[in-house]
Amino acid sequence: MPKVSGYTPEFKDQAVRLVVAEQGPDESGHAACDRLAPRLHMNPSTLYGWVKKAVPGPVSGHAPGSVEELRAANAQLRKENRELARANEILQAAASFFGAELDRQSKRSPRS
Repeated sequence: MPKVSGYTPEFKDQAVRLVVAEQGPDESGHAACDRLAPRLHMNPSTLYGWVKKAVPGPVSGHAPGSVEELRAANAQLRKENRELARANEILQAAASFFGAELDRQSKRSPRS
């Protein structure tokens, strides 16, 4: 038989939103659920399970602005910078080529 829940979907949704809103910047998802579950008169592991299902990505992952997150963002930006520099080189070479071609054409035919 399926497990019967005593919590309404609305209550679950509100509980998840409360955890997300009240979670501190350096606080893990588990710590936030441990702190807020007594206010909701429920088990912290149940609340954490709901949050884990509702919130995409790791709940107890690195805090925003953590060293690991900044390193990953820095690596991504460096990669993007290399790609843009390469595209810029290609565009400069093409502009030089077509600019030289226009100069050659203008020298061949005098303007009237």
